[in-house]
Amino acid sequence: MTSRSLSQQKLSAKPVKPSPDYPLYAHASGKWCKKIRGKAHYFGTWDEPDVALQEWLAVKEDLLGGADPNRNADRPMLRNLANAFLVAKQQKLDAGDLSKRAWDDYHEACERFLGFIGKTRFIDTLSVDDFARYRASFPDTWGPSRINNEIARLSTVLNYAYQNELVEAPIRTGENFKRVSQKKQRLERAKKPKKLFTAIEIHQLLNAANFQLKAMILLGINCGYGNADCGRLTIPMIDFRKSWLEGLREKTAIERAAFLWPETKTAVREAINQRYGNAPESLADRVFITKRRQSWFNEDGSHDPLSAAFCKLTTAAGCRRQGVGFYALRHTFETIAGDSKDQIAVNYVMGHCDASMADVYREGIDPRRIKDVCNHVRKWWQKGKPKKKGGK
Repeated sequence: MTSRSLSQQKLSAKPVKPSPDYPLYAHASGKWCKKIRGKAHYFGTWDEPDVALQEWLAVKEDLLGGADPNRNADRPMLRNLANAFLVAKQQKLDAGDLSKRAWDDYHEACERFLGFIGKTRFIDTLSVDDFARYRASFPDTWGPSRINNEIARLSTVLNYAYQNELVEAPIRTGENFKRVSQKKQRLERAKKPKKLFTAIEIHQLLNAANFQLKAMILLGINCGYGNADCGRLTIPMIDFRKSWLEGLREKTAIERAAFLWPETKTAVREAINQRYGNAPESLADRVFITKRRQSWFNEDGSHDPLSAAFCKLTTAAGCRRQGVGFYALRHTFETIAGDSKDQIAVNYVMGHCDASMADVYREGIDPRRIKDVCNHVRKWWQKGKPKKKGGK
């Protein structure tokens, strides 16, 4: 039989595509094929169309982008960068220098970017247009903060590529991959309700709260405590005799302290006395434990029990506003305490990081200044207390 007749026999025996949208065609060589820019690329064999499809998908982005993966074995792909970056961040997480929430955010940012650009795309082929297209793909539901956080995280990943010699030069992202301007952020914030509670609303919340939420609300307005602060609060941090609460703010590793109002001290004592029993050993010294014997704050950020409970409480108390949650108590403390004219003491209560040179030399603060700031907020809060019948 001649070579011509053999070829004709093969052509006549070609299989049909497994489905109408199958991206490859059967080639006379006995393999599935795809032509790109006039060049044929072969994948698998006729009898294994699924294997051929997977081989095609693995190099699709490279081939469409003009690269030949068979000739670029030493060029790192985006998946190499993401894996190396996340391993480095995992080491920081294990060392206690990064939170689980932050690691998860980096992981999600990498997944989104690689899903959009392609995992097998060579790093050095990224262009300004790629970043412009990715920026334009952000959902309309993302606000300025979400957009800026996404850009910041991805910029950290790209900087890692250069710092660790995965690319020879910094990766340019272009003008269209910039963060939302400060002006636009202010305009966006102006559209939203202020994250503040009035003194009257706080009393309404306290009247409708159970023993745990009551104590946490008072810690929020008395000490500038947020969700994580309440969830992590331990009994040894509290000196009931001195009406004093102190410890490091984990987010900033900054020392903080607060003078406890009589109302706060009483509520916290009650919360401790009524704690749910049979809690795991890891939560043995926590002030607050949920009914399910779990922490009120999940370190991985998967679920925030306090936000959910507070949402129900604000609805029941008649002061529910979209975007104004438990953390607004911390905003309220900062705002009212600022009128005490001792911002250094306010920062100390809040656990804020002071980047000034004065903070480098400051070795402490007079506790009386802390007490004055906390009592300044208490006087404001007391003015919102409902009057008894008869105006007394």
